[in-house]
Amino acid sequence: MLPGTPKRYPLVLLSSIHKRRYKKNSTLRLQKIPGDVLCIVTQGKGMLRIDDQVLQITPNQAFFLTPQMAVEVLLDSDMAEYYMLVLSSVTISKHKGSWSTHAEQTSLLPYGKIQLKNAKQKLDRVKQLHEESKARSKSPSELQMLFQSLIYLVLQDLPEQDELEEESKGIDQSISYMHKHFTNKIKLDALSDIAGLTPTSYSRSFKKAMGVSPVEYLNHVRIESSKQLLQQPDCSIKEISDSVGFGNEFYFSRMFKRTVGISPTVYVKRRELKVAVASCFRYENNLRSLGIEPLVEMNRYTYRNCTDEQNKRFMEAQLDEMRQAHPDLIIADYRHLPFQEQLKQIAPTVILDFSYDWRVNHMKIAELVGREKEAEQNFSQLELKVKYARNILAQTIGEETVSFIRLYSTIIRVQGLVDHPLNELLYNELGLRPGSCVPLGERNRQFALGSLPPFETDFLYMYKHLPLAEEVELFAEVQKTTSWSGMKAVRNNQTREVPNWVGMSWTPIGQHQIIDELLKWKA
Repeated sequence: MLPGTPKRYPLVLLSSIHKRRYKKNSTLRLQKIPGDVLCIVTQGKGMLRIDDQVLQITPNQAFFLTPQMAVEVLLDSDMAEYYMLVLSSVTISKHKGSWSTHAEQTSLLPYGKIQLKNAKQKLDRVKQLHEESKARSKSPSELQMLFQSLIYLVLQDLPEQDELEEESKGIDQSISYMHKHFTNKIKLDALSDIAGLTPTSYSRSFKKAMGVSPVEYLNHVRIESSKQLLQQPDCSIKEISDSVGFGNEFYFSRMFKRTVGISPTVYVKRRELKVAVASCFRYENNLRSLGIEPLVEMNRYTYRNCTDEQNKRFMEAQLDEMRQAHPDLIIADYRHLPFQEQLKQIAPTVILDFSYDWRVNHMKIAELVGREKEAEQNFSQLELKVKYARNILAQTIGEETVSFIRLYSTIIRVQGLVDHPLNELLYNELGLRPGSCVPLGERNRQFALGSLPPFETDFLYMYKHLPLAEEVELFAEVQKTTSWSGMKAVRNNQTREVPNWVGMSWTPIGQHQIIDELLKWKA
């Protein structure tokens, strides 16, 4: 810089902020970078390749990416959730009391991975920024001030990045080696040498970073590759086992079933399988949305008005129906674990882990029956419908509040803002405002029938979880309380009885029906 030339400073501004989900795919997919982007991961694990560098994806991690980068993603988890902040960089200078902007761009942020320290503080700021941006409750200048406070917090961590990343860099290099050489025999000693650690330290550090041991991770890479080969005609299990580095076909089959839930031979025929479900989370409607009619539907729900013996006989009748149907595959949820052995005697049984994100198990079910493309279409169609409904509801409901309750024999349960697909749909995706009694940090909160506190909401949806005779009697008692009669939704006749949205919200079909009900009332 010439003497007397004003010193120039880089400045980064927020152009837009988005919350995104990336669904697992068996192959690496090239991502389009819309501009300079700061991605902050909140859920998910896997690998990110930036040009020739392979990096771990873990929660509470940030990546600064540019359009010039070749970026690919491979997830180990079924999905990843992240915030995408699209940035605009400028250079400014001050001369004789006046500020000027310049054409050249110099970023404040280092390219690639940024490890966030005290991640909760920064994620809270990101969530606030996203919510304020969606609600349009702050002016553009106020949003920029909030964003600058976030950048300040991120920049505070940067001087100490080297010491934090030294061990992580070695782990990343060993993972990159696995992806390049998984078809060969790979020893733990070789991986630990690449990472610059002893085998014991390497194994411990790897599991801490990735959640699994190096051997488990390598097997996962090999199995993901084998899925592509299994879809090719005239390729034997032994040939596939050899080509992805397992060698022993029996070990490969055992590891494949442990990871995927079904054997390689069943996986090959998965699009033609006769499938039954055992689920309290409406897996049958997940199948229907993928174009498959379930052979049998089993549900271990226990009816409150029945005796234990009656419920037991009901379950035995369902198991008998399952046996007589002769399914090729049974997909079950964790609530059916007590019946796992009985189900396995009928047909190969996959019990899916529980997740509050319904999309995770929808994609797992889709993979088990070879309908991944259909699942992606379901996600895309629902995303379009949510976007459409959000705009309509913003015009018709605006700033008014919405609440959902369930009436039981002794309690009223008020649905909250978090930890459930219905909560996510109503208050996050559709952007509805909660009533005064809606718990902000809980899945739901319940109150005794006579002790519902003063409750203000403009619109009230309710599901009565009761037999008809009992429902009429109990609801009459609820209507006598001052909390109920004083509610704005009740005074204005803005209450509506609906089906069980809590159960419906676990599937694409149910989500569409809930949105249709919301739009129908406000039409």
